[in-house]
Amino acid sequence: MIDSDARLFVLDEQGLFFSESRQELYTFNTPATFIWCCLEEDLDTAGIASAYERTFAVSSVEAEAHVGGMLSQWQGLGYISGFDPSRAPRIELTTALGRLLSTPALRVAFAASPADTARALALRADHVAAFVALDPESLERQAERIRARHSELRLGSPPTGSDTVFVSVLSRGRNALEVAAESRLRKLSTPWLTRHYRLLDTVFRVRFSSQLQGDAVHTALAHLAVEKTNRPDAVLEVLEADEDHLILEDIVPVEHCSGLDRLAPLVKGTVRRLAVNRHRHFLQLHAGVVSNGARCLMLPGAPGSGKTTLTAALSAAGFQYFSDEFALLEENTLELRPVPLSFTVKPGAIDVLTGYYPELSGLPAHLREDMQIVRYLRPRGPLPDPDTSCPVGWIVFPRYSPGAATALRALGKADTLQRLMRECLAVPEPVDGSRVQSLVNWIRQVDCFDLSVRSLAEAVDVIRDLCGIRH
Repeated sequence: MIDSDARLFVLDEQGLFFSESRQELYTFNTPATFIWCCLEEDLDTAGIASAYERTFAVSSVEAEAHVGGMLSQWQGLGYISGFDPSRAPRIELTTALGRLLSTPALRVAFAASPADTARALALRADHVAAFVALDPESLERQAERIRARHSELRLGSPPTGSDTVFVSVLSRGRNALEVAAESRLRKLSTPWLTRHYRLLDTVFRVRFSSQLQGDAVHTALAHLAVEKTNRPDAVLEVLEADEDHLILEDIVPVEHCSGLDRLAPLVKGTVRRLAVNRHRHFLQLHAGVVSNGARCLMLPGAPGSGKTTLTAALSAAGFQYFSDEFALLEENTLELRPVPLSFTVKPGAIDVLTGYYPELSGLPAHLREDMQIVRYLRPRGPLPDPDTSCPVGWIVFPRYSPGAATALRALGKADTLQRLMRECLAVPEPVDGSRVQSLVNWIRQVDCFDLSVRSLAEAVDVIRDLCGIRH
């Protein structure tokens, strides 16, 4: 019997498995998808094994082993029930422990009878003694720690709430509140430098206590500048005391640094965090995004994958720039909203991008919190309308391969989703079956590829051909 909470969405010959109560999303390979579909058709274990044998051209022994092992695993994870564990391969203690920690119902059964639970899991005989000796309360505590870590899917550092007082010690032994008070007293008779910026739906008023501060930050945000408004959505104050710099969000201290070269990354990060948190969206993915004017191209990748370098080169080659950091999928349409923060260029990319952006080598260097030295590069050409979104046409995973030809390789939809979820930064709302169905429908309309990159120029040409941008 299939648990009412479990659903499988078939993509090509693979599947996307979803458990709403646990907020789990997995891809199933073709054999697992076939077995699950047999369960949905109410076949018993023998019938599934027989169908598996015919479909995959394996022996009856292999079919029974594969089917029995899969059904035992799913029953151990609480996705199905009613399977006779005597037909399943024996599992080890570590596997059983993993199933206990991930399955609340299994922990309830274990607390009632560890021995019966060991039999239901088809545990190896020589591991039973260690299994039944486990402490149920310790298991619950460990499971709660795992659950808490999984729920902490947030962008960067956790946002500072309005009721939180930021009191960490600054460079000269004073806390943030002391610096804020001192700086405010100094500035009572001094005009503030005020600038306004817009990202997504949020218009920021940023007030600086010195021209040097304003100039340092403006290098990262100049292209987002808007006309002065008397009704901003958010107000940031950047205070200065000696060599300390403090960022206040609506009078609450939220960030600080020592040294002017560290200020721009902090203000940029604060603007990004507030704008994204204030905008309703389906999910955030770590990806560069450009558009050919009709559809968007996503370039997902972890830091260091070269996505910023490729995104910047594509922007210089005629694509419209959406983002080099985040793909922000809209809540209902799953179209992409532009988040056009300046390109964050690391030292290793300067030489290769200078041919596209000659001004790059002369831009000021900034020091991020992670001690990375970066330059902020302004996007070229007009920015997209901040109030519009664009459908996704292509997903391309770039992969630098100096020994291989620059070439695209088509990816399956389920494989693409699995790889895409590795770059998921935040899911602002709990996921239900209808949201997963929306994700499945969305990926069916997108062309998906892996791109081996030998040279940046070749990669740009390949993507221009893919997206119909003339050379």
